[in-house]
Amino acid sequence: MKKIIFICMLALCVVSFTTYAGPEIPRPVKGKQTAVTTYNIRLGYRNLDGSVTTSGSTESPGFTAYNQESGEEYYGENGPSSGTFLPYQLPGTMTDLPAGTYEFSAERGQGNWTGYGSITVTLSPEMIGADGYVTVYVPIAWVE
Repeated sequence: MKKIIFICMLALCVVSFTTYAGPEIPRPVKGKQTAVTTYNIRLGYRNLDGSVTTSGSTESPGFTAYNQESGEEYYGENGPSSGTFLPYQLPGTMTDLPAGTYEFSAERGQGNWTGYGSITVTLSPEMIGADGYVTVYVPIAWVE
């Protein structure tokens, strides 16, 4: 009888220890984390002939980026020009732009000699160049 009680007690202990996992430890769930990623943007133009440029003078004082998910609008400025005719210099820049899909366009200049289109871009890590910037070319729609 003592053997049966001993075996039952031993079995009960084994079952108790193997089924108790201890306190639950929170673990990260794969695919649930979203890292906040920001991008540095260099802006230039896609000319009427299809060529692209990120240097030279422009009458546009800057660029805009409209986040299609959040509705926020961001502004980037062009640098001051060294010339006397056109007051701004390319490239335009925006820093720390949150990840998302944006509609990029150029602001109309004071002389209104150039019309700008827009381009929609979904920012992704593969677009980042060796210098840490994503280059976006806003199309020029017309020039007088």
